[in-house]
Amino acid sequence: MFVKGKSGNPGGRPKGIEGLARVHTAEALEALVNALRSPKERVPAAIALLDRGWGKPTQTVEGNVEVRNYVLRAPSPTESTDEWLRLHAPSDSRELQTTDD
Repeated sequence: MFVKGKSGNPGGRPKGIEGLARVHTAEALEALVNALRSPKERVPAAIALLDRGWGKPTQTVEGNVEVRNYVLRAPSPTESTDEWLRLHAPSDSRELQTTDD
């Protein structure tokens, strides 16, 4: 139950994984340096700690994108179906015209 005026989390927000990982930054860097001598040693853990603590490096993405702009124009209002068909229907479909009652 919540008590008015009293925090539900008096200790504040708990440290996230970033803070916990950053505590081990020096060790992670040391592991990477040692891994230069032995590639199978702790590299994945060191990379994971650095990525979580400092974020992955920014990657540049290049592309060749053709942008096309389209304008959609709705037909103007008409009084009847026959009028709409006369104005907007393809010529080969005009024989299908109906008469409004």
